[in-house]
Order: sequence, then structure tokens, then C-alpha cells
Amino acid sequence: MKTWGSTVSLFILCKKETAMVCSLSLPTVSVISAASIRAEPVSFYLPSGNFEEMFHLDQLGGALTVENPLDYESKKEFSLLIEARDSGSPPFSSFLEIHINITDVNDNFPQFTQAEYRCEVYENSPPSGVCDVLALDADSPNYSTVWYNITEGNNDEFFTLDPENGLVSTIVSLDRESIPFFNLTVEAAEPDNPLHTDQATVIISVLDRNDNAPRFSQIHLAEVSENAPIGHTVLQITSTDDDVDSNAVINYYIPDQNQDLPFDIESTTGCIFIRRSLDREAQDHYVLKVNANDSAWSVSTDVSIFVLDFNDNRPVFSSNLYSVAIPETKHLEIFVLQVFATDTDIEQNSEIVYVVEPPNELFWVDASSGDVFSKQPLLLHNSTFEIYNFTIVAFDCGSIPLHSNTTVTVRLEQLNLHPPKFLPSPALVSIPYDLLVGTEVAKFTATDLDVNSEVFYLMFGHGKNFGFDIDPLSGEIYTSRSLRDQGNSKVILKVLAKNSGVIHGTDIAETSVNINVIETNDAPLFTSSWYVADVKEDTPTGTSVLTVSALDQDSALDWDRFIFRIVDGNTNSSFSIDPLNGIVLVNSDLDRERWPVYNLTVTATDHGSPPATGTTNVIVNIVDVNDNAPQLVTNKIQVKENQPEGTIVARLNAFDIDLPPNQGPFTFWLSNLSAESTFFLTPDGVLLTRRVVDREHVSEYRLLVVVKDAGFPLPLSSTTTLHIRVDDENDNPP
Repeated sequence: MKTWGSTVSLFILCKKETAMVCSLSLPTVSVISAASIRAEPVSFYLPSGNFEEMFHLDQLGGALTVENPLDYESKKEFSLLIEARDSGSPPFSSFLEIHINITDVNDNFPQFTQAEYRCEVYENSPPSGVCDVLALDADSPNYSTVWYNITEGNNDEFFTLDPENGLVSTIVSLDRESIPFFNLTVEAAEPDNPLHTDQATVIISVLDRNDNAPRFSQIHLAEVSENAPIGHTVLQITSTDDDVDSNAVINYYIPDQNQDLPFDIESTTGCIFIRRSLDREAQDHYVLKVNANDSAWSVSTDVSIFVLDFNDNRPVFSSNLYSVAIPETKHLEIFVLQVFATDTDIEQNSEIVYVVEPPNELFWVDASSGDVFSKQPLLLHNSTFEIYNFTIVAFDCGSIPLHSNTTVTVRLEQLNLHPPKFLPSPALVSIPYDLLVGTEVAKFTATDLDVNSEVFYLMFGHGKNFGFDIDPLSGEIYTSRSLRDQGNSKVILKVLAKNSGVIHGTDIAETSVNINVIETNDAPLFTSSWYVADVKEDTPTGTSVLTVSALDQDSALDWDRFIFRIVDGNTNSSFSIDPLNGIVLVNSDLDRERWPVYNLTVTATDHGSPPATGTTNVIVNIVDVNDNAPQLVTNKIQVKENQPEGTIVARLNAFDIDLPPNQGPFTFWLSNLSAESTFFLTPDGVLLTRRVVDREHVSEYRLLVVVKDAGFPLPLSSTTTLHIRVDDENDNPP
């Protein structure tokens, strides 16, 4: 053993870190020995370096043991000063410095830097990196290697995780409208100890692109009273957009305002309101075309608005003054004349009731027909004539009735000697029920032997209720309204002739005619004047597109069964129709790029005699599918030689005859890897040089360029040989 001032020996020991130390058997680091020729025994001490009392030195035996657990990550080495002291008086000591290196054991788990990672990616983007995850292992490099993988949330395999660098990437383009966000569980594990793991959550939000047009989900019909005030909201139309935020902000407008429509629309709410007064009698039905626009798309729909009647029109008499001359009579009741009023309103607002106002003791009026009759015998007393005036009021049947009035003047005269006589006329007339209003169906002629031989004709009874009337001067019977609701029927019309002179009430002529109304074959009417359907261009033949249907007003048996045909617009015989049930079917392969819209003319022919035919139009819009690969716009470009590395050679463009979203954004890459030593192509089509090109070495390059569209669900790609000509520079001496 050395004395106090002697040289100190140095030992370097290695010891593994320990998680715990057993008090009954302490791990031995080393056994220190020393000898003294002066005074044995030698005692051992640790005067310095034993921080936190990690080690214990046996005072008598010199055994250096581990007292407390070692942690490589906290302290990787210790320098202990050991004192050996003899038993002399005074004692002599010698010192020894020992360096202890702690060796690592794999006692730490990987730890993610964050428990939750949040990242974003735009929908329809080509496959690319989304975000990085990072896990650290506090052990030494031998034990700190970490491998990554996705354990949950990737059922559809939309994502991949680089096992070495922790980059989360998309494998396919995403669709926010299908899945707006993903919740992935990622794991970091040690390759040599799979039990050493940690997990973190990766929340990936899919950001919206404006790839969806607004759409209307219903047919818009509305009714509004013609007395509705300006500013009144008629209806609110709504449309939906599968996009979100600013991409789903929809504005509405009516593009046909140059037609001076009485309606307008609030652009943000879709509320259609009245902007000027309505008048049903002027126009009772409007069809508005309304556009719905977002920032990229525009769609339209038709809005039908029916104007309801309001009782805003008074009855109007055909004359302000009715005058008639009648002979004196002993009969209690005779027909005097008819007053007639019309009302341009409809339904109950146009129904008219006639009354004598104030009531008259001599005359009364039929409330529904306007026929005026006497109440008692009318006789002259010591005079050749008498004049009677009274007022008839016409009320409509509105909730708040309106009325107007006329004056009736009756001249009571002495008897006329000769009544009129009818000339022979047909007793039976057959007419079709589809005659136009105002068509003559029969004519009566009567003569009068009196000096004043002018004859007036009247129709009495219920003839007018069946749609007929008579000209009072000519005797022509004509249709006063449509006879379609008569069907096959027989009508007896009674006609009266009276002259302009005064005759007895019985001295008039009466006749009648039987009208036989015959039903004719009406053409079928389709339930819609036009039909619209959307069909994908890859729809297989035999698929049903839509069904057309027709109705027939005829009541004859079997006249309401039809044969359907496509008679026009069926290019390439692309569609067929079931002749019996009207189902339109795909008949041959469709191609939107060749024929995007079909306007089919469809007929329905009944079994009448002769057959009648109705017509409608079927508009078939062919919907695009991703069936065309994109193509490069050009396959020839040039670059000057000697350009520095990174020079942009060209920005490649592509076209795709499909429609969005089956077009771009396009993704470009090179398929011949040998070309990548000279050129580099970015995914968005920028072609750059990787090194300087020399025309004298290579005058032309041929690159295989692949371009892929963003079609869904499967994008398409094409490969084109791109010819790059190297242009010469004067870089070589003679």
C-alpha cells in the first residue's frame, strides 16, 4: 500500500444499470485489496464521488457493491475515490480513483411526442403525405430504434404509415362527403421487443373542395291569392349542397326578370315574394326558372305558381237597359225577357243570383237563369199602352258578395193579330261532342203575317244548361260552351218565336229539336308534356330508364289502351320502349362523349276508330362516368443544351374528355426510371433537368410520361412517349 503522497492507481470498470438492488445480496462491482507493512488491518472508505450513495464499500473486506438502483439515462458514469487506511497511529492512507461506466439495458418504452396528432388533407388530392408522427426511446441507440404501424381506424386502407420515419400518407384520393374525418390509432414498437410499445391518436380532417353542385330535392308548387300584398312571401325553395362552409353557400336568382315577372327571390333565403300586384284574370299561372349557384356550380329548377281567385270583379250585365214590348194578357204568368250578367272571377265568385230590387208586385226574375216573368194578368185600362220600370240586381256568390244592377222597361201594348209560324226544320241533329264553342248546330226560321213581321227567337227550358244558345235575330242555335262533359247524350231544345208586335201570350210559336251528342275518339294525353331522366353512360342494356303513361278522356271500351312508340330522336337506337306499359329501356351502349343528351319523341296510339295519337318528349341526360384516360396535350418539346440543373423544361398539360370530377387535377410521373437520371417530373407536371444536357452527347430523349386523372372510384391513366429535342449552342470550337 502506498503512503499518502504516493502515486494513485486508476481502474475503469463497467457495470450494467439495475432497476433495483436486493438488500440481502448486493451486486458486487469490484473487490479492492490493499496491504500495509506498517499496521494491518487495512480499512476502506469512499471519501468522494459516491453521489446519492449509489455504491457501498465494505470497510474491512473492500468489496465495492451497488447500494441503490442505477439508471443509465440519468448518469452514465461514476468516478469514485477510494481510501485505504492502515491501523497505525496516526493512520496512513493511500487513495485510488475508480471510473465506473454504466452500460445500458432496454428498460425504456417508446414515447410519442404527442398523445394526439391533428392534420388536414384536401379531398380529391392525389396520394401524398399528410402528417408526421414521432416516438422517442430514452435508451441508447442500440435499444432506441422505433418502428411505426397503424393498428386501428384504417379498415378501408386509405392510409399508409412509413414504418421508419412515421410519415402518414394517403393511398387514394379521399371524399369528404363520404367520410369527413378519420381517427387512426398508431403504434410505435421496438423491433427487438414488441412488448415495448406506445400508442397515439391521429385525427385526419378531410377538407372540402367544391366538387358538388347544389341540387333541388322536390318539385316546387305554390298557390297565392291574387289580392296578396306586395312583399308577401309565396314560398321558400331550398336546395342542398353536399359540400360545406363557403363551398356550400347557395345564392338564388330568377334569370328571366326581363319578362317583367311579378315575382322576385331573396338571394340568400330562397324566399319568392310578390314584387307587383297580381291579377288572376290577366294571368292565372306562372312558371319561374330559379337558379341555385354556389361558387363553382349552377343548377336550375322550375317553380309553378298558381294565382287563386279573389272576388274582385262585379257582375256585369250585357246591357245597362233592357226594353221589351209585350201584349196585354189575362194569364197569370208569362215570360217577359231574359237579363244576363257575367263575372270574370271563377267558381263561386262567378256564380250569379238575380233579384228584383226593390221587389215588384207585377214582375219577378228567376234567380239562376235571369228569366223575367209576370206575377199576375197584365191588362190595359183606357189606354193603348203602359210603361213599367224596375231594377234587377245581380249578386255574385263570393264570401263578400259584389253586385251590379240594370233597368228593365216593359211596354204593355194591345194585342197583335197574327202569331209567328215556324217553317219546317230537322227534328233530329247529330253533332260530335268536340265542337268548338260558337259552332252552329241548327237554324230555325219563323214568319209573321203582321205588318211588323220582325221575329225574335228565344230558347226556354234548360237548353242553356246543356251548352246551347240561340241568336235572337237569326234563329241560329250554337254551342255556348264545351260539350265534352256531355259524353254520348241526347238533348231536347225548345225554341220560342215571337214577333215585334203585341200578341196574346198564347199567340207565339214553339218548336223543338233533338240534339244527339256523339262522342268521338280523343287523342291520348300523356301525364306530362315532357319527361326527364338521368342515365349513367355505363348503364347496361335492358336497364329501365323511366315509365311514361297516358290517359284517355274517351269512355268507349278499349279506347284507353295504348301502343307506345319512339318515333324521333333515338340516335343509334340507343333506347327502346315497351309498347304496352311505356317503360323506356337502354337498348345499346351509351357514350356521353358522343351523344350527351337525347330528346326522344314518344307517341301513344289508342285503339279507337280511327286510332288517335298523343305525343310527349322524353329528355334523357347521359351522366358521365370515368371511362376516358387523360392524354398529354403535346408529346414534343425542346430544351437548350448546357442549361443548369433544375431548369424548367416544360409545364406539361393534359386533357380529359370526361367531365368533372372525372378530369383533373392530373398527376404526372415518369415510368422509365432511366430517364430520371437526366430529368425530374413533379406530380403537377413540371419537367426539370437533373443535370446539364449535351446535344453532342445525346440529341434527343424519349421519356415515358404517365398522366392520371382524379376520377372516382377508379382513376384512369395513360402513357405517352414524350420526345425532347436538345437544341444546339455554339459550345464547340472548330
